[in-house]
Amino acid sequence: MPVPALPLELEKEIIILAIDCIQQAYSLLFVSQRVHYWTERLLYRKIVLPNESIAISFLSSLRIRSQRCSDFTRGAVQSLCIKGDVLLSTAADILSLCSGTTNLALWIAPSDFNGTTNPLLRPLNDLPLTSLSLSISLIFHYTQFVSLSTFKAFSTVTRLEILNAWVLWNSTVGLEYLHGLTHLCLHIHTRRTKPELVASLLASSHLQVVVFRISEDIDAVQTFLESNSISDSRIVLASQVPTAWGEFGGDDMSLWKGADQVVDWRCASIQGMSFYPTNTLMSG
Repeated sequence: MPVPALPLELEKEIIILAIDCIQQAYSLLFVSQRVHYWTERLLYRKIVLPNESIAISFLSSLRIRSQRCSDFTRGAVQSLCIKGDVLLSTAADILSLCSGTTNLALWIAPSDFNGTTNPLLRPLNDLPLTSLSLSISLIFHYTQFVSLSTFKAFSTVTRLEILNAWVLWNSTVGLEYLHGLTHLCLHIHTRRTKPELVASLLASSHLQVVVFRISEDIDAVQTFLESNSISDSRIVLASQVPTAWGEFGGDDMSLWKGADQVVDWRCASIQGMSFYPTNTLMSG
């Protein structure tokens, strides 16, 4: 008696759920044409590019894939992390092809400007971003703008992490005008951060979670906040090191999920602000 065939959607779900490591995904590429299609899209769903060499190789593969199927590069890469020594021009070329990316981490330096035009702005502004982590030096370089609200890229972002420690020293860089933001992560320093700028941000009712990365003793930071009458259940204190992205299958949204859990717990138990442990933040 022949074994009845499974519906394709069910077969697809079984294949995707069975993959728990990148080596397993690679081996499934050769099972059949339809499994290759499902697995390839899974492999491209989240991409981590740790250096220029790997970024160039990835860019070459994208160009080949886009020649065969223009829709593939636009929709396959949903989450993208570019870091290390990747050049700005390389990052701009990758973003131009990965135009459907919604979750982006740009952990690079503005190292290869060759004129007065920032090559990153156009592809960055064209992305339908909802989550963004970056050094804003990348976009302020060679621009006349000093407010993030002037950049189209931030208009759709709901979760924003800024790596620059100097934000809130002298300016909010227009963060209060990003009315779509619900989650925000910045650095805080007791000797440099202006408490009135912190208070102005917390006045934004649309913000649900505000994560402050710290490099000082937790007690010193809490004393700084309390002495300036800053007490808000939405504040979560975290370690200075950004959450690592896994190469495959890891959770690139663990910063926000962990912070949400802390804030939700406070709301449920009516507790005050407490330290957000590093091991909780880094787990994913």
